[in-house]
Amino acid sequence: MEKAILDFTGCKYFSDFHKRIKEALQFPEYYGENWDAFWDCVICESPIEFIEIRGEHTLPESWASQIEFLHQILLEAKSERAKYGQEFDYVIVD
Repeated sequence: MEKAILDFTGCKYFSDFHKRIKEALQFPEYYGENWDAFWDCVICESPIEFIEIRGEHTLPESWASQIEFLHQILLEAKSERAKYGQEFDYVIVD
């Protein structure tokens, strides 16, 4: 099982948020740094099967809806990949 650590500790800019996602999850260079592109890459492009998310508590409070959206997409990705017999899960470590 290929694992990734997605660490948001010290992330202050939303553009940096998506860059950390891209690097940790091994997304391709053409990753569009938006939620539609995130969905596409998490489903089809990333070899990662398990994500450990760290540092969420350090993110600005104004990003709460974006963090919730991230969780929602990951939960849906888990369900979608399971349909095809692919392992996928995540844990939030904070």
